[in-house]
Amino acid sequence: MMKQDNTPASVFQWLDNLKFNRFHLMLMVLTGVNLISVGCGTQIMAYVIPPMLKEWGLTPVEAGQMASYGFLGNVIGSVGFGILSDQIGRKKSMILALLAFSLFSGASYFAPGFKIFCVLRLLAGLGLGGALPLSTALISEFAPTKIRAKAITGTFMGFTGGWVVAALVPMVVNPLWGWRMVFLLGFIPLLFIPVLWVYLPESVRFLASKGKYEEAKEEVHRVERLGGLKTIAWTTDHFGQFAGLQAHGGFRKLFSPRLIVMTILVWLSYFFTLMAIFALSTWLPHLLIKSGFSMAKSFSYGVVQAIGAMVGGISIGYLMDAFGRKAGLLVTFLLGGLAVIMFGMVSSPVTLYAVGALIGVFVISSPTMLHVVAAETYPTEIRATGAGWAVTVGKIGAVVAPLLGGVLHQAGLSFSQFCMVWSIPCFICVILVLLYRVNVRGEALETATVRLLAEK
Repeated sequence: MMKQDNTPASVFQWLDNLKFNRFHLMLMVLTGVNLISVGCGTQIMAYVIPPMLKEWGLTPVEAGQMASYGFLGNVIGSVGFGILSDQIGRKKSMILALLAFSLFSGASYFAPGFKIFCVLRLLAGLGLGGALPLSTALISEFAPTKIRAKAITGTFMGFTGGWVVAALVPMVVNPLWGWRMVFLLGFIPLLFIPVLWVYLPESVRFLASKGKYEEAKEEVHRVERLGGLKTIAWTTDHFGQFAGLQAHGGFRKLFSPRLIVMTILVWLSYFFTLMAIFALSTWLPHLLIKSGFSMAKSFSYGVVQAIGAMVGGISIGYLMDAFGRKAGLLVTFLLGGLAVIMFGMVSSPVTLYAVGALIGVFVISSPTMLHVVAAETYPTEIRATGAGWAVTVGKIGAVVAPLLGGVLHQAGLSFSQFCMVWSIPCFICVILVLLYRVNVRGEALETATVRLLAEK
């Protein structure tokens, strides 16, 4: 709707109806680069476990514990930074998350032994856990309606790009300087913090929900300047439903009568998805080495898998925008489960790489699709809290997965049996998605959440 002077009736309708421009590109680049470091930090343990097992004489279960401590930090960070960002904003919280991850990741270089290393992984995980839901919330609140899924999945190519970095860096660094140097490089993201402070925008919806209308107007004017758009004289009235709105009771609202079913379904989807992903990604490089692959070949498999995830993220983003969220997720989980089973059945290196790429396309990329659903399920005042808790519950699955993977490995499961076990979570997710009430296609954020809240 437009007013008689051609001024949009709502700043949020205006944001949702924009065409993709330089502002959106800048935001995707900033959050995408941030997610490269997060993706690398999340996956790096898979490629240092083999040399650490030898140096410290660890059992497979102890190696799984090291990875699980990092994911435990992820759990705490997802909750803490999600709640914090609904109070102080997406931008400040994202910078604090990157600071925590970088400091404690780099400090892992100095760990004298197993116990101190586990503590540092837990602390680094706090920052890693905060960055993912914050990026989702920020992108979803600025992305135009017609390309929201593509914008979120496109940005998260940075996360899977970080997996590529996590595989390539140890291939070079481990043989030359040892696994510790891999963690020393964790200090590098500190250099990116000043860039985020200057250029990363704050969510207009967040500022309006806090009654900070002047700051919200400044952010909107930034969109106008970078997008080469006409300057509009925005007033408080343009912020519509956010006038006088203050967020409260965020966690309780996740279980309101209208949201409780979707909250439980989304939580379980994240749980089983991340359980499958981090069981496979943590242990497959080591299992491939035990199966006769060289370290370089087993690590290069991780590169192929991550590239597949990047392709899957953006292509299924198009599918979700065209046919709805449920269609994209059903294709992802069904084909992903089949790919994991096939991976355990093939033997030739070429076929293994091909099926590994399919695992990347349909399994590793799947959380990106869930981020879209989580962002569209909750209203603005609890969006970051809702997304944060969803990722948090998922990361409980990520905590369990490396430990359980270590137990299964130590129990003597064959490679094919290992893959068969970890296909099961994918098929469980197929059932969960069939029960979703959210199936957004081409709707504004407010329209999607209002429709969900209105359904019986």
